[in-house]
Amino acid sequence: MSIAQGMLNYFDKKDAERLRIEELKNRREDFILQLGLAGGGGSSSSSKKSEGAAEKALKMQTRLTSSDIKDEDTLSWYNNLFTDPVATAEAYDFVEDQAKNYDRNINLKDLPTMISIIQSPASVENKIDLFKEFEIVDLANKEEFYNLAKKVKNMTNQSGRTVFIDVDPETIQKTDFTAREKQFEGVLQNVVRTARAGLKNDPDYEKTQNALNNLTSSDPGTKADARDYLLSRFITPEFIGSLETENPSAYRGLSENYIVKPYLKFSETTTTENSTTRPIPTSQAIAALQNNPTEQMIIDFNNFYGPNAADQYLD
Repeated sequence: MSIAQGMLNYFDKKDAERLRIEELKNRREDFILQLGLAGGGGSSSSSKKSEGAAEKALKMQTRLTSSDIKDEDTLSWYNNLFTDPVATAEAYDFVEDQAKNYDRNINLKDLPTMISIIQSPASVENKIDLFKEFEIVDLANKEEFYNLAKKVKNMTNQSGRTVFIDVDPETIQKTDFTAREKQFEGVLQNVVRTARAGLKNDPDYEKTQNALNNLTSSDPGTKADARDYLLSRFITPEFIGSLETENPSAYRGLSENYIVKPYLKFSETTTTENSTTRPIPTSQAIAALQNNPTEQMIIDFNNFYGPNAADQYLD
């Protein structure tokens, strides 16, 4: 082969390679443009998610209108949320889920503390600006092509959205902490009521009476000791179970309440070590039960004298 022929072949190969790269760039540019502009409605999953959003958004707005919220910052938060029906529907679903599955009835004025609103990073203007990257991105480079395609795809999936919501788990945890403390206060009230109801027949009458008196002590240590004695004495699996059955909304998950669990463990240990710790019902207690066999009287009787103790004295 002559030198001239070799040079021609070399330039032909260079031209062919140049044409191949140009064609590759054109194909990839078309692909990205189609990815970013076709449809305009986002992904199919996004479309499905939008179903019913308008109805939920309307319900949410109606609830806000019916509320007594006047705070400008709170109203501004909702106005921002309402710019996106899907985000509003997600906030609505969150409130409903908390009420249905966790017994958390969230006040609308508290919702902004639990949810952050994130502005959508992908407006139409952003997409147009992104396409300008064609001028600086080497589409022949596979890595640069994939990175640009990924950016456009993410924006496409967010099409039509103006805001997104982000639920703050720490805030919900704080809400749970408050709810658990409130739940525990209810337990303490029931313990005090049970202790007073069975006081006359209590084999540890003096200790129990002193503990009840000391609950109002001005000395924090004395008050804490009295409360601890009563809780350790009367909290049992049966007692907790009866509260959960009596009022499932207020006492759901009570046996897992981190404040109650130590007393339950103590009770189970004590029962294992000494199975005869329950007092025997006196004739007066039996007569009181039979004369007034209300649901609460039966619960208190069983809590004090043992599981199903009342069944032995009622027809």
